[in-house]
Amino acid sequence: MKLVSILNEELIFTNVSGVSRSGIYTDMLRRAQSVLPFAFDVDRLVSGMIEREDTLQIPYDQVALPHLRLPEVNDLYMMIGVLPRPVQLQYADPAPCRLVVMSLISADTSDLYLKALAALARFLGVEANRQRVAEAANAQELLEILREGDIRVRSTLAAEDLLVAGVAALHPEDSIATAIDLFSRDSRPVLPVLDAENRLVGELSAMDILKKFIPEYMLRMDNLDFVTSFEPFSRILQEEATDLVREHMREPLLTVKPETPLIQFTVRMAKGDVQSCFVVSPEGKFLGEIMVKDIVMKVLRG
Repeated sequence: MKLVSILNEELIFTNVSGVSRSGIYTDMLRRAQSVLPFAFDVDRLVSGMIEREDTLQIPYDQVALPHLRLPEVNDLYMMIGVLPRPVQLQYADPAPCRLVVMSLISADTSDLYLKALAALARFLGVEANRQRVAEAANAQELLEILREGDIRVRSTLAAEDLLVAGVAALHPEDSIATAIDLFSRDSRPVLPVLDAENRLVGELSAMDILKKFIPEYMLRMDNLDFVTSFEPFSRILQEEATDLVREHMREPLLTVKPETPLIQFTVRMAKGDVQSCFVVSPEGKFLGEIMVKDIVMKVLRG
């Protein structure tokens, strides 16, 4: 299925007014009122979208993705808004947004929405494509750009649709101190270990570091009520600068290819009680990471 087949030219808006989320979302929904086949309260929908964004705290990077699931809607309605200039919509956004992809979703179209959004995200992830769309003079021109892009909506979501690229990684010769810094900074339980050619050669778990410094007899104890020693943590602090990642890393628990379907790697994560899996190319190059929280945020709350 082509993405343009589910888009309505009348729901593509250029020169959207507003300098905040509230103003921008309001302008788009007011323009849509005469097009959409159901009545709605603009202020209620705007408030719902902003509340959802504030609750989930998902940052937008040049493209905003406000959306709501509504019981009164029986189809998927995607609107595309182009702002005359970039606007910082949320405090935590790494970059201001010039494009807004707004969606109203029915209970039965969540799957289609996620697949359509993934297809559009792949296209807009290319800076040249994003720039062309942002500079479209009108709805007809924007739709033609998408048509020329031949954007296909896949039959299923895949790993490359959910992966987080650009995550911090370790190298075998890094110190444990470097690893602990990254664990602390990024709040991640596992880090990928890459060689000089960006191939995935292992992973390092924060828990494995702790286990290595806890005496074996403590790990065998059932009753820990009287254990108060700080000695394991003192050892870590004393040795973290000289211990190397290669001495603590293990084989990756789960790797998947970019085309691996969502349900397949989710089941594998569940069966292995794995919190994070790594996406690699057929040549073993590291492409990104998928954590359980990414599935929750992008699929269940995306």
